[in-house]
Amino acid sequence: MNRFIAEAFASILSLVHLVVVLGLGVLTILYFSDDTRQIAQIGALVGVSKEAFILVIIAIWIGYVLVMGFLATIIAMNENLERLNKTVQELSGKMS
Repeated sequence: MNRFIAEAFASILSLVHLVVVLGLGVLTILYFSDDTRQIAQIGALVGVSKEAFILVIIAIWIGYVLVMGFLATIIAMNENLERLNKTVQELSGKMS
């Protein structure tokens, strides 16, 4: 059951990576485009000015990388521990 949960979490995490990276990429491209009206509207939704909006985008990028990097590292550690456990069990079975 734990393996299923870990695999489901890894799949969801991959989907979240894709959505966030695409979304922040679009916001970054939109910020540097000539259409200032749209970015002003999005900034008004967030409650920041157009000038501060790029700082919000950068803060979200940094926060996302830190949090999701930590979670991805935990998932990778779990996968590696499963492989090590399987190898140790195979080796202990051969020695018996």
